[in-house]
Amino acid sequence: MAEARLRAALLGPLVTAMTLAALAPASAAELRPFTANYTITWGGMSAGTATLTLQHQPDGRWIYQSVTTARGLFRLAMPAELRSRSVFNIQNGSVVPELFVAEDGTSSTSRDQELHFDWAAGRVTGKFEKSAVNLPLQPGLLDSLSVQAALMHELLAGRTPAHFVLVDKGKIKDYNYSSEGEDTLRTPLGEHHTVIFRSSRPGASSGTWFWCAPELNHLPVKVERREGKNVQWTLRLQSATML
Repeated sequence: MAEARLRAALLGPLVTAMTLAALAPASAAELRPFTANYTITWGGMSAGTATLTLQHQPDGRWIYQSVTTARGLFRLAMPAELRSRSVFNIQNGSVVPELFVAEDGTSSTSRDQELHFDWAAGRVTGKFEKSAVNLPLQPGLLDSLSVQAALMHELLAGRTPAHFVLVDKGKIKDYNYSSEGEDTLRTPLGEHHTVIFRSSRPGASSGTWFWCAPELNHLPVKVERREGKNVQWTLRLQSATML
């Protein structure tokens, strides 16, 4: 149980960090490649780091990658490195995923994930850990990384979506977004006024909170996962670079 909770604590930032990010200049209504680095704390202890990278390929596709590295005692319960990757296109103004892969860095594939989005056949197939995935596609369906790019894309276009549908842990799930006020936070990049958003399943008391800095084009300077009133893990921005 402790290992499962720790795994969720370190994997969580991979599928939520940068959800409300917009690194491009405010005047450019399109995605821009970037790299952003975060520290992770769990239960008040330093647990590791996360690096998020968005790349634009010559063929027009985008690759969004997350790498989380465990630190100190947390390496005893977790693989040293966790990786996930989403490949997607932007078609008719929307993010359209093609492939999602997540690996735990070990030789075993029992905890890995792989999803193939076959829009011609209307199915998303692959696996989640040891279970096969074969689900019907629907317009707007995303994976847990391309949903982040979809929200970035919407924010850059001047829109703030309140709802996304994605394949999460081998199932199709709905996620809602809501405004939770404002705050001023001090970061290694300076002091920033932030607008707070919450992402959660409909009717759930748990969720993920994002402190997004408008002057940094809504880059989240802090991300926090809460189970009820308890903080499970926290992600804090350390640096961000346009590629």
